[in-house]
Amino acid sequence: MPAAPKHRAAIVAAAAALFRRNGYAATGLADITARSGAPKGSLYHYFPAGKAQIGEAAVRAAGETVRRTFAEIDAETGNAGRLIRAYAGRLAGWVEQSGWRDGCPITTVLLETAADDDRMRAAGRAAFDGWTAVVAEALARDGAEEARALTLARLAISALEGALILARVEQDAAAILSAGDEMAALFAREG
Repeated sequence: MPAAPKHRAAIVAAAAALFRRNGYAATGLADITARSGAPKGSLYHYFPAGKAQIGEAAVRAAGETVRRTFAEIDAETGNAGRLIRAYAGRLAGWVEQSGWRDGCPITTVLLETAADDDRMRAAGRAAFDGWTAVVAEALARDGAEEARALTLARLAISALEGALILARVEQDAAAILSAGDEMAALFAREG
């Protein structure tokens, strides 16, 4: 059995944290190496295609983390409206705790790379599809028709991502909390 990848997870986590705060273009390989504590050779061992491959892995890992968070909240709340409101509350807390510095590592990377990188775009699509699926399943369980549930779930994800940007600009979580409240109210009318 091959040895577990010793530094890969640390590299991906460091990249996601740096991308979330600084963006993709402003984060260098030296920054990732320093934050991860991994030897520089590990970057090229695990990611022979370089920074783009690290970016793709960071988008996939962050996407899965958020999907699990949505699923955990859904299991706790059992209702699409409460799910989206609770997630908005957590998102508001996270961005405020960062001093309004941290955005979504997926969005920050994709804004800079999606137009030119098919693999990055596919990783972003998979992440957003995973989040949307959890919310759409909750909506369907609450009684929304399948196609409508998917539309509303995509709207909710879009609203939260946009609200995160507003919160960072305004240095106020009100936009995120309002997006959660409004989506929950819309979900209640649809269910």
